[in-house]
Amino acid sequence: MKPRSFFARLFHRLDKTISSFFFLDQWVILTAQSAEYDSLQWSMFHSIVPGKDRYWADPFIVYKDNDHYTFIEEKIYATGRGRIACLTLDEEGNLKSHQVVLERPYHLSYPFIFEHRGETYMLPETAQNRTIEVYRCVRFPDQWELATTLMADIYAVDATLLEHENKWWLFANVKEEGGSSLDALYLFFSDDPLSNHWTPHPNNPIVQDIHSARPAGHIFMQNGKLLRPSQDNSRRYGYAIRFNRIVKLSETEYEETTESSFEPPHTKILATHTFNQADDLTVIDAVIRSCRFGI
Repeated sequence: MKPRSFFARLFHRLDKTISSFFFLDQWVILTAQSAEYDSLQWSMFHSIVPGKDRYWADPFIVYKDNDHYTFIEEKIYATGRGRIACLTLDEEGNLKSHQVVLERPYHLSYPFIFEHRGETYMLPETAQNRTIEVYRCVRFPDQWELATTLMADIYAVDATLLEHENKWWLFANVKEEGGSSLDALYLFFSDDPLSNHWTPHPNNPIVQDIHSARPAGHIFMQNGKLLRPSQDNSRRYGYAIRFNRIVKLSETEYEETTESSFEPPHTKILATHTFNQADDLTVIDAVIRSCRFGI
């Protein structure tokens, strides 16, 4: 290693250590009303900040009985393990209540919510258990039971389902041996979202790009466009959100192109990596830097 390279890395580690002593970089939830994906502005958003002992990220929203139920990853720093919590928000996006709804002996995050045959399901990330698991809602929003395991012996993160043209499509970043979970998007398809038989797309990985591979929320249709939010991890983990228009989606083809992106401003907001909407409310997450000592 060259001396200059060694000292540069040493300085970077020291700088991070000193910064972490004085500052807390914390994932928080932000809400906005009437916010379209292609005209997002940070001034639209209102932040919901947890206590300094935890972070909140990966928001997925369900509108029910005039409330917005926002399912999130809640990670307590002392345990180092994520669990799924639900934030109940009013119509303006203000916090009404908070409760833990799902815990396992392994890390949970990215609580993807979907409906199937009149029932509500959750597809949380369970990569630490090397599975893709689906949970059925027994009592909304706080009781869930394991319904099935879609895949086993796989390190897949941020699995995202899409029902399109009478078929179910499962998008997920898959970490192969010696690889990364940030830059390789895989696609699988099946006739049933609860099946444990999924066919890999012949073009896997369908996206191999750290700027846009990893999923960042529900795939949605707007103005005739099928849009896939994704993470841009090129500058840091979860740096920004990209919105990619799916041009071709079939059992033999996949093509997408980036429509727009939403990046953090040059302020204390450092990153953002999830986008979801329900009714007239948009939820995202962001890393916000704050002083540990309240000064």
